[in-house]
Amino acid sequence: MRYTARTDVGQKRDNNEDNLYTKLYDDNTALFIVADGLGGYSSGEVASQIAVNYIKDNFEANLKELKDAKEDKVKEILKQLIIDANKRVFSIQSSNPKYKGMGTTAVLIAKINNKLYYESVGDSRLYYIDKDKNSIEQVTVDDTYVNELLKKKIINAKDAQNHPQRHVLTKAIGIFNKIDVQVNILDKNDGLVILCSDGLTNMITEDNILQTVRDNDFTVLADKFVDIANLNGGTDNITVVVVEI
Repeated sequence: MRYTARTDVGQKRDNNEDNLYTKLYDDNTALFIVADGLGGYSSGEVASQIAVNYIKDNFEANLKELKDAKEDKVKEILKQLIIDANKRVFSIQSSNPKYKGMGTTAVLIAKINNKLYYESVGDSRLYYIDKDKNSIEQVTVDDTYVNELLKKKIINAKDAQNHPQRHVLTKAIGIFNKIDVQVNILDKNDGLVILCSDGLTNMITEDNILQTVRDNDFTVLADKFVDIANLNGGTDNITVVVVEI
């Protein structure tokens, strides 16, 4: 298992509200997180940093139990990490006017006992690319208003592409006191996974992501993705983690 990662302010923003965490603990244990802060100015940066730090600190505090746990217990612990991170960010944003309204998206993948667990909140994404680089699949589902309209068949896929509210989130860490999150298992034994903020996905198509993986050495992929996003406008902060599983 190896990875490459990078975060960048982009071309239009004054500060970077994204945060990431990457760590290989041993051959069978790893944690990767991407978070995209909301709220503007320094607030989003604070929210994403709080969430990332809280998740990784408590992941590490529960590491021994996670390694000894069965699948259902692992899911329970991982789910609680997001629930508690949400409470932490909500407590700060609701009690301090300086941080009023701040929140963050989050997507994480954890390798525990040779299984890959993932969860997401918001529109930061997890992609899977097969070993032969023939296909790309968006694993996570964006928590957006437009996706809710799609589910209810109020609009179609074509309408969604240019919908004026396509970036409006229905869920984010820290906005409400309670949050619902699902922990799933990625049933793959090889290939690549990509965790990224929407600063990447708004600037590059899935086909171009796949082509970039085909055309470049693994070690430079994170840099290449950031460069492409910036060349295409870089309208937001850009964060990407590429993991060879």
